[in-house]
Amino acid sequence: MPNSTLLQAAGYGSLLIAIKHAASGKQFQRLRQFQELPNIAYTCNTVGWYQGSAYLVLTALLNLHWAQHPQSLEEPLQRAMAMLLVLIAWASSAWYFRRGVKESAILTVIAGVFQGWAALH
Repeated sequence: MPNSTLLQAAGYGSLLIAIKHAASGKQFQRLRQFQELPNIAYTCNTVGWYQGSAYLVLTALLNLHWAQHPQSLEEPLQRAMAMLLVLIAWASSAWYFRRGVKESAILTVIAGVFQGWAALH
């Protein structure tokens, strides 16, 4: 059965990363190059960034729920959600690496590994 302490750590960790992620959006959005993007690219990028922050909040809430009800991760739907969180983290990490954003790539792959360990171990 998954470890409640690890799931709780994953939950609070995701919440902290979500806050940092949302706050850091302004950092690159102030760049002149970003400001000069065509409207569709600027808009989709900005919306996507904050959707990413919301995804991290949702990840936190799922982990905190699983920490209170670890037996729920024995259900196929719950396990599928946990696996999807891991796959999203790894796919994002691969994209960051491919585009040369190594710090985010490393953090994201570590988060995916920890998520898998906490929820699926």
